[in-house]
Amino acid sequence: MSYAPRPPRGSPYLAGAFGIPIPPKGDLNMEDYRANSLNQPPRFRDALKTGKVIVGTGIGIASVPSAKVTASLGYDWCFIDAEHTPMGPETLVELIKTVNYYSEGCMAPVVRLPTHGHEWIAWALDAGAAGIIMPHTETAEQARKVVNAARFAPHGDRSFPPFAQTYGYTDATPEGTSLLDMWSNNAAIIMQIESGVGAQNAEEICAVPGVDAIMIGTGDLRLSMRLPFSFDGAEPEYLNAIDAIETAAKKNNLPLVGFALGPPAVEAKLKKGYQCLMVSADMIALIAGQSQGLAMARTAVSEFKKVGKKVEPKANGVHVANGVAPPAVNGQ
Repeated sequence: MSYAPRPPRGSPYLAGAFGIPIPPKGDLNMEDYRANSLNQPPRFRDALKTGKVIVGTGIGIASVPSAKVTASLGYDWCFIDAEHTPMGPETLVELIKTVNYYSEGCMAPVVRLPTHGHEWIAWALDAGAAGIIMPHTETAEQARKVVNAARFAPHGDRSFPPFAQTYGYTDATPEGTSLLDMWSNNAAIIMQIESGVGAQNAEEICAVPGVDAIMIGTGDLRLSMRLPFSFDGAEPEYLNAIDAIETAAKKNNLPLVGFALGPPAVEAKLKKGYQCLMVSADMIALIAGQSQGLAMARTAVSEFKKVGKKVEPKANGVHVANGVAPPAVNGQ
């Protein structure tokens, strides 16, 4: 489906006044992967199939006002972390819809779910999530159950959600397809492997029909192998586990999804063939921006004290600026 070009959304003047950079265009134009309605999931599965780099950010703050800002920034996708951010299904639904609406369907909301339960899978996908990430996937049987819960017949046993669309208004689909086709075809199923057991079973997990991509949880993988916590490492057993997962994904033509904070990490991931990257997150950006603002202000104050006018009180009550006394007034 094609859309008319969107008008410019931002003004360079206010961005410049606040020192906000305008990022260049990415490898992928997510406008080409919008759904027929903002109440439907963007076509993230199709975006993954292009082989182009997809750049995303993370939502770890369960706040709709914060998500509105994130959704407006132009990332291709966002990683909503419902596993490590306490939230109920109502909040999750609001975050998904906020991303779809405020990005005008151009940022794909992908949810890392807290469990493999079918109810969480349904809540996320019914709300318009463009993908789900299933943490702690260790077996092919787990992967098959997730695919079964996420796809409608004949590819699964997902239940029809009667209240997910406004009939006659938000339920239009491309010609020749049904609402069930749209739901099954648009959203991606991503398995996160983050244990030694999962690494051993990576070949079988990646071969499960319906799995669309693979993500590695490097920190938890190291912990499961009883290695010191880190997001990377050089231990042979750790590197072998990473290689087993990456090799299995590539053998099955599954895109790799990963965290890449900073240019060196982005370059390293791209060299290893990763396609879908998370390069920032709301909390990280908040910490960095607020800390940089504080550091800048304190540095400016310190520099001013060194070179600017410094007024110090004297014992006789006369203040002296930079060592020069003010002229006497009326003989005083």
